Amino acid sequence: MTGLLDRPPATVDPGGGSARSRRIVTGRVVWIRRLMGLLLAAGPVAWALHRSLPPGADLVNRGGLPLLGDLFASALRPSLEPGFLTLVLDAVGVTLAFATLGTTGALVIGLVGGLILSDAAWTRPPRWPVRVVRLLLRSVLVAVRSVHELVWALLFVSVLGLDPLVAVLAIALPFGAQTAQVFGQTFDDLPHGPLRALRNAGASPVPALVYGLLPAAAPLLLSYSFYRFECAIRSTVLLGVVGVGGLGQAIVVSLQSRNWNEVWTLIGAVLLLSALVDLWSTRVRSDMAVVTCSDWSGGRTQHKRGRSAQRDAAAIVRRTSSRWARWSALVLLPGIIVAWLTSGVSLAGLTSPRTRDLTGRLLQDLWPPQLPSGGWQVLIGSTLDTIAMAILAITVAVIITVALGPWATSPRHPPTDHAGLARLATRSISRAVLLVLRSIPPTVWAVVALLVLFPGVLPGALALGLYTGGILGRLVAEAWESIDTRATDVLRHAGVTQRVAAVAATVPPSAQQFLTYTLYRFEICLRDTAVVGIVGAAGLGQLLAENLATFKYPTITTLLAASCVLSITTELATRRLHQATRN
Repeated sequence: MTGLLDRPPATVDPGGGSARSRRIVTGRVVWIRRLMGLLLAAGPVAWALHRSLPPGADLVNRGGLPLLGDLFASALRPSLEPGFLTLVLDAVGVTLAFATLGTTGALVIGLVGGLILSDAAWTRPPRWPVRVVRLLLRSVLVAVRSVHELVWALLFVSVLGLDPLVAVLAIALPFGAQTAQVFGQTFDDLPHGPLRALRNAGASPVPALVYGLLPAAAPLLLSYSFYRFECAIRSTVLLGVVGVGGLGQAIVVSLQSRNWNEVWTLIGAVLLLSALVDLWSTRVRSDMAVVTCSDWSGGRTQHKRGRSAQRDAAAIVRRTSSRWARWSALVLLPGIIVAWLTSGVSLAGLTSPRTRDLTGRLLQDLWPPQLPSGGWQVLIGSTLDTIAMAILAITVAVIITVALGPWATSPRHPPTDHAGLARLATRSISRAVLLVLRSIPPTVWAVVALLVLFPGVLPGALALGLYTGGILGRLVAEAWESIDTRATDVLRHAGVTQRVAAVAATVPPSAQQFLTYTLYRFEICLRDTAVVGIVGAAGLGQLLAENLATFKYPTITTLLAASCVLSITTELATRRLHQATRN
């Protein structure tokens, strides 16, 4: 969900009239709209609960409660054996290497695709063959990013086997499709004066782009690159289900063998790695004074409106003098080379006769599409389960965000008394909880949920809700930190208590952002249902895992098409809803 623009305001004539007639909105109309919005939100949640709680069916798996007790009882006794710690360090290195190479591939795809899709890169309207190519490329990118990276990994395994290249391609393709969309809109949002001047002076297209467009876009592109790398770490851990290596595979093996002590050691490694990458990425973005994680997720690629000239100047100084950004850029190329050499990734497998033969067989097996066993009834039922799972997951995520988000924001002033120190401690604990929620893969959350609950919509929704809550809570807390505090100060001077003033000054201006991030994460939840479905939850993901296990590729084509249609339909619907709420 990027590139959402505000509707232009109505023009006002000197006589006070408006070029666009507006209906007077009374307090009664406002309350009616709020009630209708509440009903629109509560209706789908009630339907999803009804579908996930079938009458007469058992939900709690009492036999799994002892296993859950053993899991948490071993939390204080993680495995610290030297041999196992060596394995953990090796898994951390593999995870970093896969994430680095996958992000690099995504950025290459994103840069090329973004320049092709960007209107700014074309000094004049392109001819019809180019327009056709751009339309086809845009359609391909939409289809590629609508399929989850774990599904891509499963398809690549059937062709390449358990090759390290599987993890890199599975991250590079969907992330590259998303990056191309963001980069293209970033180029269009920038001032085009230098580019036009170079082109009018006779410069050829490539040098004009290199000197007239890319320098102004470089801070934004670098900022998004680190944000995408942060996401790639989490996705690489997810790919452990496929068995391509890294921390994710080690966690899956330990879970399957019920070595809970090893599980906690690996989870600790995931949390530490996620925290370090999170801090590094956040520091680079903040030092560059461009955008935050919440800005990228919300679709904003420009400086926030309303900044004063002084703050803009300070932002430019910080951006150009950022040591973190400079050192990060310097270690970028050596890091990619080290990742390539240590990961064992080779492109030779893509051109081997065996790969060509298996790819041809796979494409033949995927066509023509076939319905799953049970026909349309099973397909529609699984699609509805997927929608219900995503609705419940985003509901759980919103509850977590409302409960922890306000406490996770940074204090406006350094703490000077016991109350300030307590507030700082509460913030640290809240942020740590959100970090744990979003760092543990949803597959692990699903396995834990399936120890207590029987397979179905509910354990998958709970797993995705916990994972999404950690991400959504971080986005909203980061957005709340950027809200102007002058309204709070005014209310405090008027005698309003600190807590009431903070709520009154924060909630109204942040409501639109909260809705934006919620709708954005709901789209992601629909894609992530495939992840929890593969480990035993309901929905299209479960059907996909069953048919992959039995090599029913024509049915897989149907399921992928259904997932793609569902993702595109949801994206269009949420975008329309977002635009309606902003009008």
